[in-house]
Amino acid sequence: MSTNQAAQDTAIAFAKVAPAIGVTATGATGAVDWPTVAYMLTALFTLLQILLLVPKYRQMLRDWKGK
Repeated sequence: MSTNQAAQDTAIAFAKVAPAIGVTATGATGAVDWPTVAYMLTALFTLLQILLLVPKYRQMLRDWKGK
């Protein structure tokens, strides 16, 4: 294995591990409350799903009433 390949493999490994290290560090220091972030993102996702599906269901109801 060449030195260039080893350096590239090391950089790829570090890039894969960096997000986990960042989340662990910010969670351990209390800088970010990750359960709260997960709760907020889940609530946002649910709200978006509801808002985006309302027009579809409204159209389905109109089509059903028309038959």
